[in-house]
Amino acid sequence: MNNDLKEKDSKLINRRVLAVEPYFTNGNKSKITTTHGIHYSKVSVLELLNNACIRYASTIEGRMKATKEVMDYNQKTPVLINPNEFGAFPTLSYKNIECVWIFNHHFYVNELGNGKSQIVFDNGIHLTLKASKNVLLKQQQRLHTAISIFSNMEHSE
Repeated sequence: MNNDLKEKDSKLINRRVLAVEPYFTNGNKSKITTTHGIHYSKVSVLELLNNACIRYASTIEGRMKATKEVMDYNQKTPVLINPNEFGAFPTLSYKNIECVWIFNHHFYVNELGNGKSQIVFDNGIHLTLKASKNVLLKQQQRLHTAISIFSNMEHSE
């Protein structure tokens, strides 16, 4: 794959991203929902997230490892892509092909039943996900806690 495309698309992963999800249509591999609209990419979700982490001097594995060590979150570990600014949490195991990554924007959750929920962001954009309301709220809290703890660690020096 063209490295310019990977780099260009990973730059879409910033503070305006609401969610990144797998999307396999017309040669695309991912769908990036932002506060400014929807973008499709031929780059996979994990490649997009990893390349975004690399812009901030780490890898997705490095970010996960740091969070796991400090927070003792061993499953569905949130990733602080740019610590103190933005990160995301997985709705399923990050290795699951259906995993959606939700970023640190305010949202509320409607339980739909059968293990599905709808998240609604403050701007009205909504997504239906294969995750319970409880899981989504727990993951949201874990992400915000990680951002807060890492921010406090940095500022206490």
